[in-house]
Amino acid sequence: MSEKQQGKIRIVITESTPGASKELRALLSEHSGNPSGDRSMEIVAVAHDGLEAAQMAAQLNPQVIVLDEEMPGMNGYEAVELISLAAPDVASVLLVEPERASSTEVVRSALRAGARAVVGPEVDSEQFIELLTQLAQIEASRQRPEYDLITDPAKMPVTISVTGAKGGIGKSMTSVNLAVCFARRHPGEVVLIDFYGQYGNCSLMLDLQPDHSIADLAGFADELDSNMVESHLTTHQESGLKVLAGVSGSAGVGGRLDEHEEISFLAELIGLLRRSYRFLFFDIPPLIGRASSYVYSRSQFIVLVSALIDLSSVQDTKTLYEQLVDERIAAERIKLVVSRYARSNELTVQDLEAATGGTVVHRIPEDGASAASSINEGIPAVLSRPNSALGRGITELADLLEEAMAQERRIRERQMK
Repeated sequence: MSEKQQGKIRIVITESTPGASKELRALLSEHSGNPSGDRSMEIVAVAHDGLEAAQMAAQLNPQVIVLDEEMPGMNGYEAVELISLAAPDVASVLLVEPERASSTEVVRSALRAGARAVVGPEVDSEQFIELLTQLAQIEASRQRPEYDLITDPAKMPVTISVTGAKGGIGKSMTSVNLAVCFARRHPGEVVLIDFYGQYGNCSLMLDLQPDHSIADLAGFADELDSNMVESHLTTHQESGLKVLAGVSGSAGVGGRLDEHEEISFLAELIGLLRRSYRFLFFDIPPLIGRASSYVYSRSQFIVLVSALIDLSSVQDTKTLYEQLVDERIAAERIKLVVSRYARSNELTVQDLEAATGGTVVHRIPEDGASAASSINEGIPAVLSRPNSALGRGITELADLLEEAMAQERRIRERQMK
């Protein structure tokens, strides 16, 4: 078992002239036997100049290195900068003269170089030991779930908005079935937000009777935290999908928050959900406002559902597509999907592509019987009728999105190397 695993705090100190580190050695030695129950300190090396300090930090991998501001050959600021590049996991503490410890410019220079703390020699010994202990414990952050979220491209959260230019084209059907499909593939990692301030139907399609809605949660905007958000989610037992319900009646979120408060609420909500769930699905009404625009700006993918039933559907989709692009959303993030597709449609995929300037990435076949039955039963088609045209169409769309995510992960992995 390594010394780190045993709880020892491994420290490198510097000694620019013989005997200069005598007091520091004595202080750390008092804690080498762990007399107070805190983690014990161990001096693993003593560096005599700045270059040697940087070398020891990179080669010995201590938790903390304590450097003098002035050292032969290379000063403390230069050494700290090299350490932050060569051994970023090592916390550097810079020791400066008493009259300089409170200097704003000294502190700024040290922090710019990469130091974690600046202290003077007159600092209280117990405070100094507490500082070293706290810095050494930073490595424990690697055990937090969020650490994997930022270091492993395969675990980075993805937000997917599903929207359409008009009602009756199967947008919410697509949202619910997609989210359920992902929830089955990624247990415990998927949440669906019904972003309807009124007349939300996602809960109906899942046969849920939620006790809370997004409007109720907005009432706690000033005290939002992970526990509060989690208490407002409803679990779909058959799939494990978590759902933040929309408002089923006419009383929406609007009167609870002004525009600024609404954006702040959404920012905090998305931020908290991304810490707990890998996939966030938003079912968004066919309107563009400040709130929906904000959600789009936070989405990695926007599934824009259209239909080829009549000219107005295509024209409205064209308008919405152009609005999304005007919001500076990259065209490759917009996944244009045709719902209720049939060869007998009045218009063609080519008509939609010509109108929008986008590319249709998928077609979900017309399957009115399966759609109606799944809504009436409250069981998504991907569960009740996986082999139906609707069930297969949604599953194939999920496959397409997963592949798009995989491509982005591969790009991020190359960038991280």
